[in-house]
Amino acid sequence: MTEWRPVFVGVCLAACTESLVYAMTGQFTLVGGVTGSALAGYVVGTDPADGGWHGLMAGVAWGCLLMPLSVLLTFLERTPILFPFQYVIPLVETPGELTTAIMLALALPNVASGALGSRVRRDATGTWFDPEMAEVDAVEDA
Repeated sequence: MTEWRPVFVGVCLAACTESLVYAMTGQFTLVGGVTGSALAGYVVGTDPADGGWHGLMAGVAWGCLLMPLSVLLTFLERTPILFPFQYVIPLVETPGELTTAIMLALALPNVASGALGSRVRRDATGTWFDPEMAEVDAVEDA
């Protein structure tokens, strides 16, 4: 089941990161979504499968906000604004190939970074919540 707090945290980080990238380069990239997905995976817990799922959900939620804005700015600025897709479009021959390329490029990095975020939390020592350490602290305090 989806926990929405990690997804919300991931989308917030994605929005902040992507705002900075847009201010510096004038283009939207996949950097914000990937970093937000990694944070969502980290926040949700230590299971890489949960991290991957929540990373995907954060990427989808962020994409629902980013894509319409990107298309609007592309039409207003008359330049392709979503990096790196302006380089992919000339390489494909059919709309199906382009759709597949875009869907894979938007989904797979988010799943991988969410799973990696969970994996980092599993391997980290001193994360902000470790159930085993909470039990040890409770025993020491008693």
